[in-house]
Amino acid sequence: MKSFVAICLAMLAMTIQPGHAETIDAFIEEAAQQSLFQSNSSRIALEKASLPEVKAFARQMIADHERFDKQLRQLGQSQHMAVPAEPSMASKAKQLRLESRDDAFDRIYIDSQAETLEQKLMLFKKEAMSSQNPQLKAFAQSALPSIEEQAKTARGLQEKLKPSAGALTPPKP
Repeated sequence: MKSFVAICLAMLAMTIQPGHAETIDAFIEEAAQQSLFQSNSSRIALEKASLPEVKAFARQMIADHERFDKQLRQLGQSQHMAVPAEPSMASKAKQLRLESRDDAFDRIYIDSQAETLEQKLMLFKKEAMSSQNPQLKAFAQSALPSIEEQAKTARGLQEKLKPSAGALTPPKP
């Protein structure tokens, strides 16, 4: 009988969750994973990109995401939400693709950044419009102008790097 009571008490203890347990919020998770991918791929771009405009964009992305990640981690901590420390599996696959490329690296990097920024814009607009959490909503609203500017810059570079545009050419060795 004592062992039955002990088992019941153990099971009850496992089901009780403390009020400060960390949960994962889908917005926080996706925002963190996108940011990690953008930062990691921008570090690769600093090494592999051949065009000064692309390297400048990569440097700006790294700086922006260092600030963004710090704010996101503070927000997650204040909301008792776990913030991922690694990009998603899909992002890791895109990162590996970038690491393995030498030819057309600049265009592939900018295309991946532009795609991720468009996804990020949709994510943040949705959160800014419909979040039931005032802190998450305010964070999304405050981050939108920066994300929109990054997306605009990425789209501009994408236009310049189109194979038919020929506006930017890699420097001759």
